[in-house]
Amino acid sequence: MDELAAVAEGVASTNSRLEKIRYVAEYLRALSDEDLPRALRFLSGRPFAPGDPRRLAVGHVSLREAVIEASGWDPETVRLCIREVGDIGEAIGLLMHGKTENKPLSLAEAERLYAELARARRAEQKENLLRECFSSYRPLTLKYFVKVITGDLRIGLQEKMLEEAVAEAAGTSPARVRQAIHRTGDLAETALAARRGQLEQISPHLFRPVDFMLARPIASAAEVPDPAGWLVEDKYDGIRAQAHVADGRAALFSRGFAEVTAAFPELVAALERLPGSAILDGEIVAWREGRVLPFSALQQRLARKEVPLFLPLETPVAFIAYDLLLRDGRDLLDEPIEARRAELERLLATGGEPLLIAPQFTATSQEDLNRLFDEARARGNEGLVLKRRGSRYEAGRRGGAWLKWKQPLATLDVVITAAEQGHGKRATVLSDYTFAVRAGDRFVNVGKAYSGLTDEEIRELTERLRELAVARAGPVLLVRPEIVLEVAFNGVQKSARHESGFALRFPRIVRWRRDKRPDQIDDLDRVREIYEKQALASQR
Repeated sequence: MDELAAVAEGVASTNSRLEKIRYVAEYLRALSDEDLPRALRFLSGRPFAPGDPRRLAVGHVSLREAVIEASGWDPETVRLCIREVGDIGEAIGLLMHGKTENKPLSLAEAERLYAELARARRAEQKENLLRECFSSYRPLTLKYFVKVITGDLRIGLQEKMLEEAVAEAAGTSPARVRQAIHRTGDLAETALAARRGQLEQISPHLFRPVDFMLARPIASAAEVPDPAGWLVEDKYDGIRAQAHVADGRAALFSRGFAEVTAAFPELVAALERLPGSAILDGEIVAWREGRVLPFSALQQRLARKEVPLFLPLETPVAFIAYDLLLRDGRDLLDEPIEARRAELERLLATGGEPLLIAPQFTATSQEDLNRLFDEARARGNEGLVLKRRGSRYEAGRRGGAWLKWKQPLATLDVVITAAEQGHGKRATVLSDYTFAVRAGDRFVNVGKAYSGLTDEEIRELTERLRELAVARAGPVLLVRPEIVLEVAFNGVQKSARHESGFALRFPRIVRWRRDKRPDQIDDLDRVREIYEKQALASQR
């Protein structure tokens, strides 16, 4: 862990992408087979492997209390340091200078400590363990030990750079490494296979989610010059999910690789009845009387460890399958879409609700596409997904073999109330914006967006927001509400996180409204009106 910390400092100290990759590749090349997976997990900001159910529920309060005890600094000094530095890992490293035993920390010992933290249930247990760590190990090592706990090293090391470093260390191409990672979802496993010359032997694993294939957005049928070359499906407003099935066991994973099995017991029961083993790609939707309900109807099903008996009756759901990635141990990712579809239809031939197959359509003209789009919208769906005939399943890619065409639910004019620095190439600018609507003479937050502006607009906006800053809360810059944005979104949902009581779903910036003043933006009544229209639609 000491050497990893030194490498991370070297990566953070240079703006050169190639230098960052070289630093990491040299480090990885010298590691043992046992330490290589550990190092890659930690450099990715993860204490455990993808799919590992363990979680580090360690909050800033526990970290702060532990460093107060270990360092002897008074609470106010510690709070001030954390606030001014803006990164709790870096602050702890600074606070512990001259106050530790400077013991070395190996990657294996760091792994053991993370496991012990994950097992600890009470805050007191976690703080005692952290205090011992902070008193024992070198300050620079502690800085990165804590950064792994918080999940972000903030050294400008993107996942793609790590993949390239793995390739360079193993003497292979980044493309081969990337393709293998998408199949397993595990950079560490891929690195070992690359080192051993076994990348071609990697295939998807049951109950470990594969990277989802992504669709490139289009704005109209005019962007599809050859409609006959595509298979067409509705784009559903639900939760993208992978269903893994084998030997009477089933699990569901969302886009972020989080397991959501417990929230949908009726889907799990139906999946467990499927023969053989399989990995299905599809969408979990709220479903009643043959129709998809708005996403807001799904909200009460999410993040539940247990589902009350009445909930499946109040909010019935379905799994709409539209691809098959693995069948009885056979990897289907490189099979053409038509072959995968045929296998999927055979698997679900005797099914029915709540396991459905997405209907497929064909088009011969852009007029056909426009008609299919209107019909999808009339069915309550977001729009269309177009899948190129003959295409393979490109896990983790947005390469253009799939296209998505949808329209936002609405747009709102909002005002920026806070901003954060971005990541990677945007690490030096403010590119993540919290925004609000009017509520009388106040502004109340309804969401956060980070896409839609050009690099030049972001640079200009960063200068302006820094001028408008009124306070800082860790990495968040609070600003006077003067900058107006127009944002598009796919829905409105209830939110306990925001004072407004609402949050926009999938917001993205349409434009910077330089022509509007804060008193001219939309208000909370407009947000509530959109939410109520959604609720009415879900009851039809």
